[in-house]
Amino acid sequence: MSVLIVGGDQVESLKRQVIAQGHTHVEHWSGRKKGFLKRSLSSNTRLIVMVCDYVSHSLANSLKNKASRKGIPLIYCRHSAHELKHKLLNKEKIDEGCCHCYSF
Repeated sequence: MSVLIVGGDQVESLKRQVIAQGHTHVEHWSGRKKGFLKRSLSSNTRLIVMVCDYVSHSLANSLKNKASRKGIPLIYCRHSAHELKHKLLNKEKIDEGCCHCYSF
């Protein structure tokens, strides 16, 4: 199962958390360039983790729409491995309003 992490520069701790939960492949998009808005999701992506503190509004909205069209769960978190671990263990899926996505 493939997981896409969007946002952040140093995401090694987040990758380790995702792999520890049994996901085999982790892809990372920094989200720093405009080209990420037009990038398509991989066909084997089963989960998207969005690091809210490092993602623009337009990229966040674009990914939310793409994920909902494909039925892919979307987890919002700050750059915290502990928070991500908690959300993965409890299988939380947050669709509406996220944890500080829109506060810059």
